[in-house]
Amino acid sequence: MSKPTLATWLRRETRLEHHRVDQHPVLKPLLKRELAIEEYATALSALYAPVASLEAALSSGLGAHGVNYPLTQREALLKADILQLGRQVQPVSHLPPLATIEAIVGTLYVLEGSRLGGAMIARHVRQVLEDQVPLRFFAAAPLQTQEWAAFWVFAENLCPPPSWPAVRESAQQAFAHFIQGLEAFVNANPTPKE
Repeated sequence: MSKPTLATWLRRETRLEHHRVDQHPVLKPLLKRELAIEEYATALSALYAPVASLEAALSSGLGAHGVNYPLTQREALLKADILQLGRQVQPVSHLPPLATIEAIVGTLYVLEGSRLGGAMIARHVRQVLEDQVPLRFFAAAPLQTQEWAAFWVFAENLCPPPSWPAVRESAQQAFAHFIQGLEAFVNANPTPKE
């Protein structure tokens, strides 16, 4: 039996966390056939704080470690979409720069992977809502197949197998940060009862 790659291993090891984010009640409507503009606006608004804080921590960590990775920052795209939808952006809690290479790779895995999912969401939203909503965050910077492959080469070069548990822990923390941000948004913006 061949040894797993970091990609295969990390996907398997973070499957539950990934599912929790995808199935969160604020994000789950993004793939409904009857997606409403209000649900779309709420999902984007809820994503803002976790995306902005993780991108900032990642950018600082890359700089602090002198790691050359072509990070695609989407915070400004997300903010523009939210404002165009008539919403305000939520306050962002700042995270410290990522302290290790493993933390950088684990967090990159989550953020770059979200670009893959974003392309699928963009196609669905465009089909359901057509041109009624802005799609910069999901559609402007989709992760191309060659970029995803290049990420894994980058990750494997920096993180040999003994470091994989630390990469997993960082990815799990990034997913948890998304959940915490989504929950904080829900708690700060309760849905009115009918």
